[in-house]
This record gives sequence, C-alpha cells and structure tokens, in this order.
Amino acid sequence: MPITWRQFYRNQLLLLVVTGLCLALLFHFTSLDVQLEDRWHSATGTAWPLRDAWWTSTVMHTWLRYVLNIAALVCFWQAWKRRRDTDALRWRAVAISALAVPLLVGIGKRLSPMHCPWDIDRYGGYAPYYDPFAALLTHIPQPGHCFPAGFVSAGSWLLAFVLFFYPARKRVSLLVGLGATALILAMGLVQQMRGAHFLSHVLWTLWLSWAIVLAAHAGARAWRTPIATPAT
Repeated sequence: MPITWRQFYRNQLLLLVVTGLCLALLFHFTSLDVQLEDRWHSATGTAWPLRDAWWTSTVMHTWLRYVLNIAALVCFWQAWKRRRDTDALRWRAVAISALAVPLLVGIGKRLSPMHCPWDIDRYGGYAPYYDPFAALLTHIPQPGHCFPAGFVSAGSWLLAFVLFFYPARKRVSLLVGLGATALILAMGLVQQMRGAHFLSHVLWTLWLSWAIVLAAHAGARAWRTPIATPAT
C-alpha cells in the first residue's frame, strides 16, 4: 500500500474518532434532538402533520428509495461488467458499499433499543428519550429498533463515489461528497419532519456510512487502481 494511502486511512480513522466523540458529547449534554423535533411535532397544531404527507411519505420515503435501490443495482452490474477492467477494484468497492451500508445499518437497527420520536412519551408515545450515548448505558425494556436511520442508509452508500474519484480528481471527489452529504441530510430532514428519526440518528448514520465506505475501499484494495488523471 502506498504510504499516501496509509496516511489517508490513518487520518480518516482519526477524523472518525474525533467526530464520533463530538457527536456523543453534543447529543448527550444538550437537548438539541428534542428541541428540533418539537418544531416538527406540532408545527400546525396537529401531531406530526407531515408524517403521512404525499411528498414526504410517498415521493421522498418511497419513490426516492426505489430510485436509490435501482442505482445500487446499476452499480452491482457495473462492478460485474468491469470485473476485468483496470477500474475493477474501485467498482468493487462501490458495490460492496452499496450492499454493506444498508445491510449493516439495518442490522444495527434490529439490535438497537432506541425509539423513534413518534414513540417518545414527550410526543404522546410510551418510551422515554435517550440519546445514543445514554442508550448504551441504559437497559431499555421495550426496544424501539429505530437507530441508526435505515432510510438514510439507502442513499448514504453514495459516499463511496468520493473515493472512486480520489485522489486524481479531487475536485470531482469533493463535489460528489458535498452532493451525497446534501442528499443524506435532506433524507434525514424528511424523516425528522415525519417524526421517524432524531437529528442524532441521521448524523450517526452518516458517520457510520463513511466508516463502512472506508472499510470497503480498504478491503477491496481499491487504492491499488486509482482513477487515471485526465489529460490536460
């Protein structure tokens, strides 16, 4: 492995540790989650007025998921089609990410005791609110299986394309990263508006997705076949 990639992975690991610690402290020592969710819960005097709205429930939550699933299938096909090409390892890393990110997030949800906002007693539900850090230290008798954010993971695997273009096309890589992050946050915002997730769920899903993408890139040894620098 070239020393530049060793340093890159090392820096990204450090970034994950620092941002993970920041996220844990932020949501443990502030009430940001519920402060933001309070605004969506009764924005019009009705509990979760956007929970079943056509554009949040059908367009964003259902149709957009279909589009992203089709995009994942296209990436699987590209990885198979290009399995003998010079960019085979990079496509393999993308395909692994498209499978592993939703799968591992889904497994995490099944194991998680945390609840969705619409299940929290503050909003008329039955369960107390716990931030992700507190939930690790607390026994929750009725698990909610709502963390991380499964819907967000349907699009967060697109972060794999950040490394697809890195480092030869850093500008493209940056733009892809910004676009993917914007999509992830937009998907998360929709779920917050519906009462399906807290902000902490969304940001931790983004964090976890990037960690999985990095692991997929390293595991596929995609650093061995960097994308060719375009001729100038």
